[in-house]
Amino acid sequence: MDLSAYRGYLLDSVVVHSDSAASTARISLTSEADDTAVIELFGVVHVTMDSPDVEGDFIDEAVVRDLPRTGAWPADAHHLLHLHNNDSELVWLKVIGPQKVEMVARRLTTEHRSGARSSVCLAPPGRLGF
Repeated sequence: MDLSAYRGYLLDSVVVHSDSAASTARISLTSEADDTAVIELFGVVHVTMDSPDVEGDFIDEAVVRDLPRTGAWPADAHHLLHLHNNDSELVWLKVIGPQKVEMVARRLTTEHRSGARSSVCLAPPGRLGF
């Protein structure tokens, strides 16, 4: 999944919900052109985040990587190997700017709204197009 279109957006909010059934996260982004985007993660197993700026953080890069159930993980994901359980494929999201957000989950979706138009992209692990 290519998230390069979100370069230059502002990180509006990050909401993580965890309970005994499942963990989810919702990242809201806005642009100067009043476009909005939402990245939702389901089955979240890892979250790290720098303290956000009250006025929103500029996004330099947003990257999604596939972490396979079997086989080698990318070299830059070795700090996440403790999450590997051979149970399922995972997705790894990094939102990088002045602040950094990193999440690992079982599934990720994105929704982009430009004015009255909206588009949704689903990304189950293994189908990210890398």
